[in-house]
Amino acid sequence: MTYCVGLKIDRGLVFMSDTRTNAGMDSISTFKKMHVWEEPGERVIVLMSAGNLATTQAVVSLLDERTKAVGDRHEKLLETPSMYQAVRLVGDTVKE
Repeated sequence: MTYCVGLKIDRGLVFMSDTRTNAGMDSISTFKKMHVWEEPGERVIVLMSAGNLATTQAVVSLLDERTKAVGDRHEKLLETPSMYQAVRLVGDTVKE
């Protein structure tokens, strides 16, 4: 089971997630389930994941690659004009 929590408090936002993953009785490992993209002074986007590890890793890798790529034709997560567009971008990336 995965635990991810986001809290809005007076001083800002707090995000927490566990790191444990289980692929059976004898296969317990740790993997990062919280991913952060930041444009200092402008925006922070946090993606917390649960479910299929391979899908998560593929989506996060594509978002990372495209965020760092210069002149890439794909939309970049940190350049989306709204949270709605950021969510659409993540959803479209999952469908690839």
